[in-house]
Amino acid sequence: MKCAEIAAETKLGKLIAKTAGITLACIVALILILFGVFTIFFPSVMVEITDFCGMEKASARYAVSVYTRSNDIDDLADVVERAYYAESWSIAADYGERLSAREDFESYCKKADASANAKPGGYAQFTAGLIAVSQYKLGNNAEALEAALTPNRQSFTENNAAVTLAMTVIADGDKDFASEILGELRGLLENINFDMEADITNLETLISVVESYCQSQA
Repeated sequence: MKCAEIAAETKLGKLIAKTAGITLACIVALILILFGVFTIFFPSVMVEITDFCGMEKASARYAVSVYTRSNDIDDLADVVERAYYAESWSIAADYGERLSAREDFESYCKKADASANAKPGGYAQFTAGLIAVSQYKLGNNAEALEAALTPNRQSFTENNAAVTLAMTVIADGDKDFASEILGELRGLLENINFDMEADITNLETLISVVESYCQSQA
């Protein structure tokens, strides 16, 4: 092969490589532009995309953007649940408290409790449980206790927020906080007269479970 032919082929190879590089750069740039456009103008699309890709924390953050635009309670509830299951505790705690403080929260709970996908114990208790556990995971034990016990001072149903918090603490092996919870539960039993016998039974059952854990050797 003559030197001229070799030089021509080398030049052609460099041109192809350069063209391929430019094409790839253009594709990447287009993807980034589209990503930015969807992020800014269509955050709901990004919620679904990131969720599909298994990017739970990113999905929760985009859900916040969706709620910020809509101020719709359905979107706010979606933020709380996505953040909780993504273990984005600060978002779950913050927006969970915003959710429970809304004027339309009670009516939303009634609607959720009447649906086919009703939460055991009711949506209000479910939300309080998410807030309590999120605060606990953030190291805010006092706030966690307050969130768990506040909705349970007039009655003590099954599957309530105090149960959710206590079971999480036990699963985490946190005996110090479990002992603190036990003290609060005992105080609740001593100082509050529940109207329903079932409430007392539920509270006594939880006390027994937490007490057994605190006295265990593990």
